[in-house]
Amino acid sequence: MTESPTARPTSLTARTIRGVAWTMSTSLGSRVIGLVGTLLLVHYLAPAEYGEVTAAQIVTSTAFGVTSLGVGIYLLSNRDLTRAESFHATCWFLATGLAAQGIVWALSGALGGWLHAPDLARFMPLFVLSSVLDRISFLPERMLLRQLRFRWLSIARAAGELVFTAMSLTLAMLDFGAMSIVWAYLARAALKFVAIVPAVDWREWLEPHRLRMATLRPIIRSGVGVSLSQVAGFLMRRWDNLLVSRIFGNATMGTYNYAYNLADTPAVAIGEQMSDVVGASFPHAEGAKRQDALVRACTMISLIMLPLAFGLGAVANTVEHAFFAKKWAGVGTMLAFLALLSAPRPVAQIVQSYFFASQRRSVVAWLEWLSLGALLGAIATIGRPSILWTCSVVGVVFTLRTLGFLWAVKRLDGIPLRRFLVPLIGPLVTCIAMVAAIVAVRPRLEDLHPIVELVLEIGLGAAIYLAGARLIFRATAREFFSLIRSAGK
Repeated sequence: MTESPTARPTSLTARTIRGVAWTMSTSLGSRVIGLVGTLLLVHYLAPAEYGEVTAAQIVTSTAFGVTSLGVGIYLLSNRDLTRAESFHATCWFLATGLAAQGIVWALSGALGGWLHAPDLARFMPLFVLSSVLDRISFLPERMLLRQLRFRWLSIARAAGELVFTAMSLTLAMLDFGAMSIVWAYLARAALKFVAIVPAVDWREWLEPHRLRMATLRPIIRSGVGVSLSQVAGFLMRRWDNLLVSRIFGNATMGTYNYAYNLADTPAVAIGEQMSDVVGASFPHAEGAKRQDALVRACTMISLIMLPLAFGLGAVANTVEHAFFAKKWAGVGTMLAFLALLSAPRPVAQIVQSYFFASQRRSVVAWLEWLSLGALLGAIATIGRPSILWTCSVVGVVFTLRTLGFLWAVKRLDGIPLRRFLVPLIGPLVTCIAMVAAIVAVRPRLEDLHPIVELVLEIGLGAAIYLAGARLIFRATAREFFSLIRSAGK
């Protein structure tokens, strides 16, 4: 198969590319270690207790997400904010967040009964404290992104993930049970706090100014559209767990959530970090340059996420045999179905940042709420007969969501879908060949130790994808590697 040449876009700045490359390398390294720790952690936890601590974490994170009110996007999308405006945003963000955390803490007993999680209240104090620390760190973190200081932010995030992994695994080995995860959340939040808050001049976001409704009103008004979309996007990634718990029980929800988190690891470790970097660059470009930046960013991130998503799905059952005890039976099959969601989700996030930078928040809000309704409706109907049906519809809905965002770009800005999709034909064909090869050779590897089998399957998949980059989608791959090389200059 050959690839038709395309015009070489020139809109992403060298600084943004360096940020993407640095973020990718630090996130990938820390997440590999975190993934190993996560796989080891299952030996010390049962699905039911993992499901219960997950429910507690979802409650506090829902309070955080619902009350974010678009402040982070507001700080990123308006590069000429005064310190007075930043202070007003800080006060609004902290006040709403503290109030929300106080409410969920007070209602933790009732929420535990509704979710069939009697120990939920025991986990809440430390989760609430972690959320408060994250709430404070969030504001200077946005300032680092506005200043395009990607390196220090990447280091801080990576260090937090490493601390979380070390703390959770160590405490689990010492028989702390589900509390090991709660303490690890607190340790990660505390490290990010001490790493990020002092890195930014406090006057940039906390210099006192007289509070005026005339200054606060635009922040609130701007946050309405953003927060509507952010809440829907957040609920898409959290409330499916609660619905699974109601339909299939806490133990199944624990297994489902573990499989979901593994499937989502590439999107969180690489996709979200890159999306933040690219999103911060959009306000610095206008018109055609911003459109070129969007196409290039979506292509770059897809070249990375497609093989990770397809490869993870291909080796899912081998992962279960290598790392999971019998009490976690079924996690590999769920992972094989859920792995699809990692590829489209970061692309949708980049398109969202593009719309936010051009002040078209309502488009994002409509698409996100439609996607949330489709997800919950599909789980409650199509997914109800079996947890595997649920896993299937999750991946399908996330894919349709991303296509919906790309269609909106075409409709509003006239960027043809083919500019996004044609460069991905070669990588997609290669990924399908990669999965087919792994499945074909697996029977010949069954006599090997599962970890050895997993390493060989991963090696085979990587070799096939790299061969495809050389033979099938050479032009797109050359473009990608030239960006990586330029990042180091």
